[in-house]
Amino acid sequence: MNEDPYKILAEAEKAHSYKGWFGQNKLDEAAELYTKAANQFKLQKKLKEAGDCFLKQADCCLKAGEKDEASSSYINASKAFKKGYPQESVDALSLAVGILSERGRFQAAATNQKQIAEIYEVDLENFEKSLNAYELAAEWFSGEDSNAQASACQLKAANLAAHLEQYQKAIEKFEQVAKQSMENNLTKWSVRDYLLKAGICILCTQDYINARQALDRYRAMDMTFEGTREFKLLNDLLDALENQDVEQFTNVVFDFDKMTKLDNWKTTLLLRVKKSISDPSSLEDFT
Repeated sequence: MNEDPYKILAEAEKAHSYKGWFGQNKLDEAAELYTKAANQFKLQKKLKEAGDCFLKQADCCLKAGEKDEASSSYINASKAFKKGYPQESVDALSLAVGILSERGRFQAAATNQKQIAEIYEVDLENFEKSLNAYELAAEWFSGEDSNAQASACQLKAANLAAHLEQYQKAIEKFEQVAKQSMENNLTKWSVRDYLLKAGICILCTQDYINARQALDRYRAMDMTFEGTREFKLLNDLLDALENQDVEQFTNVVFDFDKMTKLDNWKTTLLLRVKKSISDPSSLEDFT
């Protein structure tokens, strides 16, 4: 049965502000009414109003000393805000994460911190804040021995760091995840891609001596790496860069792409590398 959410909200506000002679309050009643109003607003697709009601519900819970319930209310508010109000969604989720981390619920805190990172990345396109959020989520996942989740967040952070031209940070993260992946039979197959990404980031720094040393490190880390197409690509690209040969560089990338399609991330960074040895005004795609 649909009810008027504004009427319910008015009842909730009245209960929220109630103060009895002996300090009694109606916070529990107010919290229930805010939830009821929020759900009615959601039925009417008034998501901003729904989110605001969940925030007020959280306030009631905090005043009543019910922090776990408050964190759930903040998460519900974030979900309501997410489609049309991403910054409000992040703000609400951050309040939930603050409570969860304070109460030592780091697995739940990490999960929601990852959600914050995703909203910053996809909806708000604030890549710096997204990077920081992924790093914190990775730290908390790692502390809870959720190593797969931690690695996934580290990789997202590494991708963003490279996008932001923070190459050294990206290199360290890709290499760290590669080392950890070597210890697990289920993730060993991904190592060649992580090392390729780290190597491309090194090429972006134009430090070719370091790049040669990195290839030696990667061969020592993974005895199979030297026989892969990823190693050959890095080695051949480095030859082209040392020769300052744009045509050679382009042909190497083109040949690799014919066999193994390069994703947008790799293509973007390789174009940056190519720019260092070609006319910056004539950046064409490799394909």
